[in-house]
Amino acid sequence: MRSPTIENIIWTLVVLLFVVIIMLVVYLKILRKNIRVKDRKSKEYTSNIEQMLIEYLYLQEGSVITLSQKKIINKFKKGLLFKNKRRIITTVFIKLSDEISGTMINNMHELYEEIGLLKFAFKKLRSRKWNVIALGIRDLRQFKIKRAEKHILPFVNHSRREVRSEAQLYFLELFEFDGLNFLDTLKVPLSDWDQIQLLGEIKKFDNHKINDVSRWLLSENDYVIVFMLHLVRSFNLLETKDLLLDLLNHKNEDVRLRTIQVLTHFEIEDAKEILTNKYEELTKKEKISFFKLLKATAKPEDSMFIVNFVKDANFEIKWLSLQILKNINKQLYDNLEKTSEDESYNKFIHLLDSNYGN
Repeated sequence: MRSPTIENIIWTLVVLLFVVIIMLVVYLKILRKNIRVKDRKSKEYTSNIEQMLIEYLYLQEGSVITLSQKKIINKFKKGLLFKNKRRIITTVFIKLSDEISGTMINNMHELYEEIGLLKFAFKKLRSRKWNVIALGIRDLRQFKIKRAEKHILPFVNHSRREVRSEAQLYFLELFEFDGLNFLDTLKVPLSDWDQIQLLGEIKKFDNHKINDVSRWLLSENDYVIVFMLHLVRSFNLLETKDLLLDLLNHKNEDVRLRTIQVLTHFEIEDAKEILTNKYEELTKKEKISFFKLLKATAKPEDSMFIVNFVKDANFEIKWLSLQILKNINKQLYDNLEKTSEDESYNKFIHLLDSNYGN
């Protein structure tokens, strides 16, 4: 038989669990109700802020602030005393700034500073949280606060990519090509995505004239050089030719490889002699890129060099050399062996003869 004591303990636990469950259910209902109330109040406040902001902008008469506008400014200032309301006001300002233009956007930027949002944006830069810093930079970028330049410059080397990205966008959006001066102090990597994003911003500039980029092609940061190579290619900066040729001897393989690709894009023949003389020092990737350069720039006098590689162990080099040779010296190509123990060589010969005739 079970002990009465054990049975009492079990029933006591059952009652306690039942009470806990009831309390949790009640708590969840109260919590859900509070969330709905807060959400409703948040939407109502957001709507009020939007209406006040639009009203303020339409009341603007030159540089004079009307009495009605002063009342709106005071309401904004009172709202900024509360964190949640301040977040809503900031969000509304940013959202509307993307939808208006002309004098209205200038008036809105002035209001942003007048009510004190600028002060809070600078305060975010002093936060220990990276996401808050990123939001602060975003706010200053969105409202074109150029005098924040010195405060934001250190963040281009921040440990978080998100912060660095916001800082880089700040400089480009506000200072256009001159904003690239942040590259002088850049010590961290520029990811492929960062480079794509920066190039996209540069292409938006009304003035597509690109200033001298020489100092960045000589940068100690290899990532800066690689980005500049993308820029040189995108904007056809042929005046950098001599620096590009010098980069063929750079210590970083990725820099050399990307330089060959840019020289191929420009079809710079001067690169042939440099790469031919140091061919044995090239990596496999560089050798393949070199043959792509030769495909674009080779002349009949290059035939004797190229013929040495028609049976190269590398698949791509072999294929490229046969194509090049047939294009620049048909007679020498025709004198090649048409069959070999190398099956890939035989297939290439057959393919070239079939496509272009014997």
